[in-house]
Amino acid sequence: VGAAAVELIRERAKASGDVALAMLFYGGLAGGSMLISVSGGNANLNSYLFGSILSTSVGDLWAIAALAVGVLLVTLGLRRALFAVCQDEEFARVAGLPVRALNLLLAVTTAVTVTVGMRVVGVLMVSALMVVPVAAAQQLTRAFAATMGAAMVVGVGAAFSGVTMSYYADTPPGASIVLIAIAVFLVASVCAGLVRRGHGRGGSRARPRAPGADPAAEQEVATVPSLPQ
Repeated sequence: VGAAAVELIRERAKASGDVALAMLFYGGLAGGSMLISVSGGNANLNSYLFGSILSTSVGDLWAIAALAVGVLLVTLGLRRALFAVCQDEEFARVAGLPVRALNLLLAVTTAVTVTVGMRVVGVLMVSALMVVPVAAAQQLTRAFAATMGAAMVVGVGAAFSGVTMSYYADTPPGASIVLIAIAVFLVASVCAGLVRRGHGRGGSRARPRAPGADPAAEQEVATVPSLPQ
């Protein structure tokens, strides 16, 4: 309900998606803290803020699995429509897509993802687990489908590695997962930079000029930026 309300506010007020997500994130955090304070409960806030995977019950695992399957079905089944809406709402509206319904579905899916990841990494770091794997994948891929697949691989790999590390090194699981994801992003950034530098050196070599070619025309063509694939 909160995600749908924030999305409608974003649509009516013409605010950006980042502002709407921040309102949902921090508004939910402040509301939860207020409710705990008013009710007089003694809940351990650290388990919500930084995650507590050890306190996850079997019922929680079934709920997380069901929500994860729902998120995967939505994002994979509607990936083309969601991409069109996120890339250009006007184009999606002209193409006949239900823009408002898709935006609401995306907001609710984001809220469900936060709920799923909150049990493992906590509210304060769940946004990093949602953003960092995508940023790492973008360093190595260009196509939307490839980026989505690589981001899921990085996210699952960081989660598995972080839980394993926390078991053997006795470290917080949430912090371990996020730090491993950030390390993957840094390595991917360095590798992507080296690859681009190698391509730049290879492309800067002088090419043989064809007989009768105009040097000025070749210089003008060389300055035209190439379009992305």
